[in-house]
Amino acid sequence: MTGPSVMSCPRGQQSHDGQCVPTPTLVFERCMESFRKTRVEREQGVGTAVAAQVQGQGGTFQRERSHSEQAEYDGLPPELMGEAIGECRRQEEQQRGLELERAWAAADEAKQEVRAAERRRDQAEDELRRVAERAERDTDASERIAADLEQTREALAAAEAALEEQRTLLVEQHPCTARAWDRCGEQALEAKRQGEYVRAHALYREACEGGSAEACGNWGVMFEHGLGVLVDADESRRLYERGCDGGSVHACVNLGFSYEQGRGAPRDLDRAVTLHRRACDAGDSRGCGRLGRLVSSGAVDDATLPPAIELLGRACDGDYPQACLWAGERELEGRDGDRQPGRAARRFRRACEHDVPEACVTLGRMYELGDGLPTSHAEAIANYQRACQADEPRGCAAVERMSRGGERERNVERSAVVSAY
Repeated sequence: MTGPSVMSCPRGQQSHDGQCVPTPTLVFERCMESFRKTRVEREQGVGTAVAAQVQGQGGTFQRERSHSEQAEYDGLPPELMGEAIGECRRQEEQQRGLELERAWAAADEAKQEVRAAERRRDQAEDELRRVAERAERDTDASERIAADLEQTREALAAAEAALEEQRTLLVEQHPCTARAWDRCGEQALEAKRQGEYVRAHALYREACEGGSAEACGNWGVMFEHGLGVLVDADESRRLYERGCDGGSVHACVNLGFSYEQGRGAPRDLDRAVTLHRRACDAGDSRGCGRLGRLVSSGAVDDATLPPAIELLGRACDGDYPQACLWAGERELEGRDGDRQPGRAARRFRRACEHDVPEACVTLGRMYELGDGLPTSHAEAIANYQRACQADEPRGCAAVERMSRGGERERNVERSAVVSAY
């Protein structure tokens, strides 16, 4: 057994009493509701009619009031029912027309927005194409600029290398012209060693006034010893001070020695100690040696200073061979404990090899007497001769004595040497 068949109606219609009738819209339902309210109000004696036009939206009223509404509709007289339905259908069609007009207007607006979007898209694509073209042109230009820049850098590097080469050559050949003041001072020193004192003074003046502290100190040496000029202790001290203040430790040592000897200024051992100590602390061997000599001789008594043998040993191990003589004398005499003739001999040898003739004389005596060294007539003669060649009169006297071979003179000399120790 099959159930009752359901009529299939087109979209927008529904089945009613075997017929397809338009599906009532919210406008239609509210219109009919307004007619119902009009009838109720008339039954209650209200003499006003309610318009059947209903605005707004909502669907729950239909479901909740559907039964009562049907009852009310059924209660209308047939002539009123048809009139009400017709009016409500007209309003429904009118509402649909308005909605259709709005839909067409929205469609037109959407089309305009689409066309505007398409125009913006086309403009964006054109701009993108132009940007791509500019980027391609800029890339080509950047590559050309990079290549030009690299060539410029290479040319600049080559020019700088050539300039540096020319400057090096200028400094080497004409350092004063190149304002290489320390090198200018070195050239002055070379001129002084070659006996070109006039040229040396001229170069030292340029270098010192240009700012080379070493040049000022070395120039002062020429005034101290009268090289190319008369001896001028005041000028030498002034130049030593200028060099020392400029940072030359050698100039500080020379200035300290001036105060030691009272040259160009009253003797001032405290000032001398200060200058020598500054140079020694800066690693200058002459500064350590001169300071050690002052302590060794007892000229100064400062508990804060290192022992004399330590200062002299530091200077001897450096580049001040004169300190080797002084240190060796202390070790040979045992002034810091036991005599150390072997250690003293090494000190004397170092000093002798660096042209300290007094050390050569002492070393020759040690070979002659066998004091800390094997007795060697030949070694003694050799060291005496070296001292004599350096214009040391004691060396010359010893050479003459030993060349005579006189035993009596040798014994007398040996006794004198032993008593000297």
